[in-house]
Amino acid sequence: MLSTSQYDLNEIIEKIKNKSPFELKDNERSRTWTLRIIISKLYYSLDYENEPQAARQKVTERLLYHGQFSRKEIDEMFQRSVKETTQYSMEFLKQHPEISQTEALKNKEFPDEIDEKEGERLKEIKYIFPHYC
Repeated sequence: MLSTSQYDLNEIIEKIKNKSPFELKDNERSRTWTLRIIISKLYYSLDYENEPQAARQKVTERLLYHGQFSRKEIDEMFQRSVKETTQYSMEFLKQHPEISQTEALKNKEFPDEIDEKEGERLKEIKYIFPHYC
C-alpha cells in the first residue's frame, strides 16, 4: 500500500490546486486509498459541518478540474462515506424550513407535544471520512 506522509499529502494537495499531475502506484487499491485521503483532506478543510453538500460539490469540482480522477471514482468514494442523520446542518435547514420550525418547537418548553417519531424524521446525508493529518 502507498505510504503517504504529511509532506506528501500537502504536496499532492498543492498539485491538485495547480492542476499538476502526481504519481500514483499502478494498482486499484493504491489509487482508491490515495483518493480517499485526498477527499478527506479537502473535505475537512471546508465548512463541511454547516454545508456538507456544498463541501462535497467543491471537492468534486476541484478534483474534476485537476483531471486525475473520474466523477465515478469521486462519487463512489463519497457514497462509501455516507451517514444519514437527524443532526441537521445549516445548509439542510435552509433547504427545509419546515424542519427548522419543528426543531424550534422541540427546544421550547413543551418538547413532548411534538408527535413526530424519531424514525419518521427526514434524514440529512453527511459524509464521514477518516481524519488524516
